[in-house]
Amino acid sequence: MPSTPTPNEQTPLFSNGASNGASNGAGPASSEGSRWAKVKSWLWQNALVIALSTLLFIALIFVLIFGLTRHQKDSSPAPHPAPPKTPGDSGPPICTGAGCVLAAATLLKSISPRYKDLNPCDDFRTYTCEGFDALHEIREDQTSVGSLFLMSEDNQLILKRILESPAPSKTSLFWTASDPDQVIHDKLSDAYQACVNETELKSIGSKPLLDLLLEIERTYPTKKPKKSDTSLTDVSYLLSSIGVGGLVGFGISADDKDPNSNIIMFGGPGSFGLPSKEYYNNTDIVSSYKETIGAVLEALLKEAYPNVTTTLSVFRTANQPTILNHTLVDDLVKFEASLAAASPDPEDASDVTQYYNPRTIKEAQKYIPDVSISTIIDKFTGGYEPSKIIVMSPDYLKSLSAILKTASREVLQAFFVWKTVQAWGGSVEDDAVQPLQRFRNKLQGKAPDVKGERWRTCVSTVGSDLAWILSRFFIERAFSKESKQLGDKIIQDIKHEFSIKLDNSEWMSPSVRDLAKDKVRIIRQKIGYPTVSPDITNATALEHYYSKVKVSASTFFENRLSTTKDEVAREWAQVGKPVDKETWGMSAFTVNAYYNPPGNEIVFPAGIMQAPVFYDPSVPSYLSYGAFGAVAGHELSHAFDSTGRNYDQNGNFTDWWDKSTIDAFKKKTDCFVEQYHNFTIPTKDGPLPINGKLTLGENIADAGGLTAAFKAWRSNEEKKKDDMLPGLEYFTKEQIFFLAYGLTWCGKAREEQMVQRIYTDPHSPDMFRIRGTTANSREFREAFNCPVKEPTCELW
Repeated sequence: MPSTPTPNEQTPLFSNGASNGASNGAGPASSEGSRWAKVKSWLWQNALVIALSTLLFIALIFVLIFGLTRHQKDSSPAPHPAPPKTPGDSGPPICTGAGCVLAAATLLKSISPRYKDLNPCDDFRTYTCEGFDALHEIREDQTSVGSLFLMSEDNQLILKRILESPAPSKTSLFWTASDPDQVIHDKLSDAYQACVNETELKSIGSKPLLDLLLEIERTYPTKKPKKSDTSLTDVSYLLSSIGVGGLVGFGISADDKDPNSNIIMFGGPGSFGLPSKEYYNNTDIVSSYKETIGAVLEALLKEAYPNVTTTLSVFRTANQPTILNHTLVDDLVKFEASLAAASPDPEDASDVTQYYNPRTIKEAQKYIPDVSISTIIDKFTGGYEPSKIIVMSPDYLKSLSAILKTASREVLQAFFVWKTVQAWGGSVEDDAVQPLQRFRNKLQGKAPDVKGERWRTCVSTVGSDLAWILSRFFIERAFSKESKQLGDKIIQDIKHEFSIKLDNSEWMSPSVRDLAKDKVRIIRQKIGYPTVSPDITNATALEHYYSKVKVSASTFFENRLSTTKDEVAREWAQVGKPVDKETWGMSAFTVNAYYNPPGNEIVFPAGIMQAPVFYDPSVPSYLSYGAFGAVAGHELSHAFDSTGRNYDQNGNFTDWWDKSTIDAFKKKTDCFVEQYHNFTIPTKDGPLPINGKLTLGENIADAGGLTAAFKAWRSNEEKKKDDMLPGLEYFTKEQIFFLAYGLTWCGKAREEQMVQRIYTDPHSPDMFRIRGTTANSREFREAFNCPVKEPTCELW
């Protein structure tokens, strides 16, 4: 849990939403939890061959009737008619396997029931997702719902069963159950039970949080010591050790200019109090935020009473120990706002040309004299003296130094206390912290008092704290060797097609083009799960990996504190060592994927390799290439987006493009910036435009990924013809490819969540990942016979 983000490490497919559980993923071939797996398992295990045939036939008839009654009503001629059949031509074979029937049903339910009346060239998002919208409502505890989230829902059910079941005595895929399996499963089970036992948590109340706040207050007292004052350094170290972003933050990452070596990153925290600096300009939100801080702290004051001389004493009104000093709350929020205003914009914070500022410790110290950087590094590393560190935002640190000159110790202590409450308040069950959850719900557009089911919270928590143990048991239930092999093939096919695209990119100089092709050739691909750092197929290795983590079934807060400190210590242990190329940045059950520029690697956890993004080999390949292929192409395209293009084939941040290629790249990508800036979302304050600069890298990757995936599928189709899906004979295979892509990004979100994403998220809202990307696809326009074949913007 680094308190400073390290942006060069990952370029994920999408930003996970903690509120809806999207960070927890799962894979396809599970015998439990997955809707797809349950249907196929039931069919194959509970019927004789002849009965299976009968059931499949009935299912097929149902799908056809469903499609006819719901979709194939009389309408005007389609704007994208399927190719006419010649006399005696019965068309391509129809796939009637269980996977095909279910895939067809899913697509038919997702697309618009008015698909014959709509022109896909005008609005492919509505065309693909209107049926999905009608079927799926945003749950009261969610900020959004979408195809990828539904995959996460399946995953959560698998993980829940793992956590609520005994350790497996038999295994079938990759290993044999062993005694260490029982040990690590017990640790999982204890962590989960400590979380779900709300009765115990309520009886404990806020005490663990108050104890932690007291430690913060003692580390940074309001009364300045008479001798040399190291309290600001001490509290910065303490906050970093428990994963709280204070005034400054540290992270360990591969050195962008020496990707085989780790380096210390130093800068500001990832966030302050509100989601982004724009929120501090909203009077209503700031007013509500102050009320929230006041309500939480006043309730904690009363619970801490009679310890009036210690815990939270800075917030107490003189001679009224249980009454909050509201003036201090006002000053605290003003202080936060000044820090936020000094922080870099998100597009600059993730721009390697902006954040890569190597400095010696002595040089870095000049930016922020009040915090001893060398002391903090020494405490974390046991005496390591780096020759240089990366100062991610010199301007922020200079502004911070000026702000500290006028800030009182009372305001600073209040800031440290409140940041800790924000970070750790969710780990206690107490009425005092409920106003904070209500405020967060308000920012996300949810009802104030809504709470998700406790088991969902606990699955997410254990999945974060003990990710690799849970990953071990997950892949046993939800992944297969066949899935890994198919994923490998799709990625290799896309790498081949992307190289061809580079060959045809005349705007690149020949020398740059050759280097780019070499970069594609040597890019590493990781699929499914790690087998080295750590080896999750080895229970003994996992037992050792988490040996310092202390877990009890009755100490939830302490469990979380132990796992956080262990994670921070593990990160700092990498200082001075070569980069471990075998580590993964996401757990095996995560529904996501990413590109790592310094490692020149693309990573696909088992969690995202399931329908409707990834299909088993029995299903026509245009589905997997349209969905998972586009995901794979997206990650590969990041190697050449506005960030990735700065890294050569070995992961070095260097000027490997000549000026003519850079100028041509900028001209082409300016088109994307303008295109997406013209997309807006409706809000109560009027249309809010997409930040075309912030989202540029992701928009480039979406366009390049879809094109490469289509080319890869067409090359395979020429070698082996795919069958058609039942009930979808109206469409061509090419059109179904794009329907599969669109289904991946079907979804909807609350207005408040959309606004927050536009301010902070480098990904465009899902609707524009369909509309914008297909508008930039020549192959899409040809497949649906659009009148204009030229893409709006094109890079590859």
